[in-house]
Amino acid sequence: MKSKNIFLSAALWSITFISYGQDTAIYKLRLSLPLFDLPQTYSLPQKIPSMQQAFELSNDFYELSFWGIDVLGDRIFIPKNKNYTKGKKIGNAVFKYGVSLIFSQYGSELPIPLGVWSHEEYHRSVLGTDNISSKNGNWILNRWEGTVYGISDSTLSLQKSENINNLLYSYVAGVQYEIALNQKTTLNDFYKSRTLNKNALLLYNAYYVFNYFKFSASAISDSVKILAPPHESKNPMERDYAGADLTAWVYDMFNPSEPFSSRDSFPGGNGLNRRIGFSDLSSEEQSYLTKQKNLSLINFINPAIFFINRIKLNNNLSFNVITQYAPTHFGNDVAVFIPLKYKQFDLLLNVHDYSNKTAGGFGVGVGLYNYIISDKWESDLALNFWNQPKAFYDNTKILGGQLNIATKYYFKNNFAGFISLTGKTKGWTISNPYLESNLSVQLGLNYNLKN
Repeated sequence: MKSKNIFLSAALWSITFISYGQDTAIYKLRLSLPLFDLPQTYSLPQKIPSMQQAFELSNDFYELSFWGIDVLGDRIFIPKNKNYTKGKKIGNAVFKYGVSLIFSQYGSELPIPLGVWSHEEYHRSVLGTDNISSKNGNWILNRWEGTVYGISDSTLSLQKSENINNLLYSYVAGVQYEIALNQKTTLNDFYKSRTLNKNALLLYNAYYVFNYFKFSASAISDSVKILAPPHESKNPMERDYAGADLTAWVYDMFNPSEPFSSRDSFPGGNGLNRRIGFSDLSSEEQSYLTKQKNLSLINFINPAIFFINRIKLNNNLSFNVITQYAPTHFGNDVAVFIPLKYKQFDLLLNVHDYSNKTAGGFGVGVGLYNYIISDKWESDLALNFWNQPKAFYDNTKILGGQLNIATKYYFKNNFAGFISLTGKTKGWTISNPYLESNLSVQLGLNYNLKN
């Protein structure tokens, strides 16, 4: 906990005492779509989308939506033949932020590739690495509700007994999507200035994660456990596989040897009631979940939420400081990300404090992004190293890391193709569904629209 306090103090010191500045906006739209992602699109039961495909596709939909809000605001508030007064500028900014915030909350729930859809795809991708087939309940061709279904009680029982780390990872992978999206959005808007930053989305995603913990760590989760079953299918295959993700996570993490079948029977139907309420947790488990709720407030310590997308020291050096909390299969990860712009170099430094029930570990990472090799070629390079607990009760450390190399070729000024190679050892890293060693290759397209 001491190291977490050091992280928070450093972040708050930087935000409080260092002045900032922002560049003139340049980008209106930045799209990225992995067309192929091997081995996921070959080996997962659902084939597509992979975790990264779901992530980038949802980000693209947010990009298009915010671009539309940007254009709409300008058409309403910028007069064609009159002066663009200070009052109209303020009105335009308020309008864009208000609509962006409303869309971030309510638009995210639409059964198309946006927030809830990708949240569920993150669950599915992790389950898929264990060859578990499932369906996304927030998809217009399936049904309109935030669930992952199509999994039997026996399958979940087998997974808990044989690969509990994967099951635990699948529970928290959903909220890891919102956390990862905030990380990507903050870094993208730091390195490349734009006409409308997604500050409202950053605020909503941080709130979403905290609010999910708040719901889970309260009597409301008990009420839902009672009130929801009468509206759920009597067929276990049609019910959400986890219920409340975070209570299921804590319950199974603290009770790894307890059979999944020990859950309550489903009232008025077949199989098990997969929902775990807050009162189903022991006092120790409740205390742990409440602590995680409080730690999730760390995600609000992001200057970009408060319109500080870049802290400028001089013409050659800018930076920012972002703190991040993420629940994991072994406990949690508290991290600090420091993006830097030094002359033409886009750099990233990050440090991690990993914790399980009684022990911890650490991680460090460095990255070089958007490096211009020539007029046509651009490249990214990122290296992460970790020393993580193996499991919640197992203090054995996993020593490993991940290397990512990506190269982009511009066919035209705004249109490019890319190839990305990611290799990792055993261990967890956000937005990668594999806990085992893995080598992945992505091929895709990028499109940028500049002001």
